Amino acid sequence: MNPFKKLAILLLLTALAGALTPWHGQSAPPGNKRYTLYAPLNFNGTPVECNSYLTWQKPQLPGGGTPAGLAGYNIYRDGSLVKGISSGETLYWYDYSLATGTYSYTITASYDLAAYGSPGQFGESPPSGPVSIIMNCDFPFPFYESWDMGNFSGYSWQFHPSQLNWVVATNQGNPAPTAMFNGSPGVTNYESRLESFSLYGKPYLCANMFLEFDYKLADFTTSGTEKLEAEYFIDNTWYPVFEITNVGSTGWVHQKIDISQTVGKQFKVGFRASGLNSGNIASWSVDNIRAYALCKGPAGCGYSKSGNTVHLFWQHPDCDSLQGVMGYNVYRRDLPGVTYTKLNAPLVTGYYFDDVIPIGFPYTQFKYLIEAMHFDLLTNSFLCGAFCDTLDVDLTQGIPTKVKPQTTVFPNPANDYITVQSNVPLGLCELLTASGQIVGSWTGGKKITLTIPVSALSPGIYMIRVRNGSESFTRKIAVMH
Repeated sequence: MNPFKKLAILLLLTALAGALTPWHGQSAPPGNKRYTLYAPLNFNGTPVECNSYLTWQKPQLPGGGTPAGLAGYNIYRDGSLVKGISSGETLYWYDYSLATGTYSYTITASYDLAAYGSPGQFGESPPSGPVSIIMNCDFPFPFYESWDMGNFSGYSWQFHPSQLNWVVATNQGNPAPTAMFNGSPGVTNYESRLESFSLYGKPYLCANMFLEFDYKLADFTTSGTEKLEAEYFIDNTWYPVFEITNVGSTGWVHQKIDISQTVGKQFKVGFRASGLNSGNIASWSVDNIRAYALCKGPAGCGYSKSGNTVHLFWQHPDCDSLQGVMGYNVYRRDLPGVTYTKLNAPLVTGYYFDDVIPIGFPYTQFKYLIEAMHFDLLTNSFLCGAFCDTLDVDLTQGIPTKVKPQTTVFPNPANDYITVQSNVPLGLCELLTASGQIVGSWTGGKKITLTIPVSALSPGIYMIRVRNGSESFTRKIAVMH
């Protein structure tokens, strides 16, 4: 075909395509009549306590006035529709009870297309926005609820899907008041969760997390069809951790539940009442709700002694993330004293400490404590300290002490190097592949710390093997670049 003819046909097709395609923000009803769906004006938002307050103005025609067919508005949060407003006269909306985070909002106008020749159809304008709102609304952690305020608003408790029969009973409790799910008025095939607001567990990276509460059942029928569950919420999912059914009335019962899956996360706790017929019970009661963290102390604490020196050693706490552990404190108590004295000035960042007892010191018996210091990495503020077991030392001159080797390897996973640290002089150190092939060996000599480069190794799993005389220590490490 002649190239000029090809070009002419291409231009014709392009023109036809443009004629058949609506403009941005427009729709094309039957007959291809063009029109513009104007967006809302002056869309703004601001945080108000734990809510987003959004405002806007009506769309306007170029010459002034409200466009025909304006039916309402659609509000989107982070790209998902969260509210459809069915009146063009409503010019504000609250997005209630938001957790800490940054939220992005857009708004569109909704139109009844009957005004544009398409009865029964609706169209949507282009979006206005986005409006970004930063929310900082987590409640303090650790968390304790005794219902002393006499209502659910003190810690912004919520209900899902509805409150149903949850009340705060001011004349009952352990002690009064208490949260209570009443059997009356009767509801069938029901469920209602009393859920806390978001709790800020993010700083606790090396800890055990716990949920404690007291519960009580006043039963009528022992049918086993009505249920109370305790749950926690992370990663958009509720996880049950406790369940009891109505198989007989109880007194107040205390529960302590490990919820360490919430370590380092924002989370909620909840209590879900459900069943076939609430009239089978008089009430469930829940009181003295606590959520808290117990930071982990050093592992493998021990000591050796030589002359007037006590050599203390330990390993890092047993947890997946050591980022929040900034160092250690060492304390000594002289018997028969009752007070512990801190021996270090700056935090000890390694895994050993030598306490040299002055010649002629009046005591030879001591107690030692080693404390791991945990910090909030975002604020660089102290979170908590945690100890290992007390070490009792009798420093009797001239009696040798047999030392059991204690060896630590860190960091794990490793990138550029690993450090092998022991309480006794290191012997032969070997690095092996997962299949047992030796890829490097080093002699520790009289050192108690040895640094081994791993930057040239391929990423993967390796084994470090340390030989100290007749003792052998093997640890799996991961190399990541």
